[in-house]
Amino acid sequence: MYQYQPPRRRGGRKALIWLLSIIVVLVALDFGAKAFAQSEAATQIQKQGFPKKPHVSIAGFPFLTQVITRKFHQITITSSDIPAGPIKITSLDVIAQNVRLNSNFQSGTAGPLHGTVLISLGEIGNFLSAAGPLASFLGGGPGGGLRIESVGGNELKGSLKLAGGLASWSAVWKVSSAGPNEINLHLVSSNGLPSGFKNSASDIKVPLSKLPAGLRLTGTVDTSGKGITARVFAASLTFGG
Repeated sequence: MYQYQPPRRRGGRKALIWLLSIIVVLVALDFGAKAFAQSEAATQIQKQGFPKKPHVSIAGFPFLTQVITRKFHQITITSSDIPAGPIKITSLDVIAQNVRLNSNFQSGTAGPLHGTVLISLGEIGNFLSAAGPLASFLGGGPGGGLRIESVGGNELKGSLKLAGGLASWSAVWKVSSAGPNEINLHLVSSNGLPSGFKNSASDIKVPLSKLPAGLRLTGTVDTSGKGITARVFAASLTFGG
């Protein structure tokens, strides 16, 4: 004779809900631990020449398994408004690979590091007006009325109108790297630039002597409407203490 069997779905459903709850808790713990670690890493990396705490993002999921081994595939470091000598880096975006923590979890090593720095057109104009070789001609103040724009082919154009537009001059520079800590502006053409300033404007060095985290220019430089973008590299980085 057929006997009624009660359904077993309710027990299976409870087990599924329990399992999903455990997963949610573990994921929340993972993200919480990552947020704390990113903040601590930013604090330690700031000591490597950053004027303020950079933003640090740790790649990879789950995060806690990386904590156990104290090895992280890569972290991304971003920052802005970084003094690098007489000029200021507008923004920095760098990836640090092979990050390894010491047993104290507050120090370690990373490397290689590679990424880009951006120097805005306005910052280039300020440098030429206030600190560069054309400072006396442009009035020696930030901006100095000088307009800088990208004209393609890794070239920048500077133009200035004087006496209400009755007099003006312009110059075009080819932008390139001049070593690990310097960008060169090579004059390729000019219009109305006084002859006494052509020599000083022919090859203008833009020093980046204080790049953070031991970064150096790699030689690759591009120009755009945002400014000068230069690739940077460091073989290794030691952080914490």
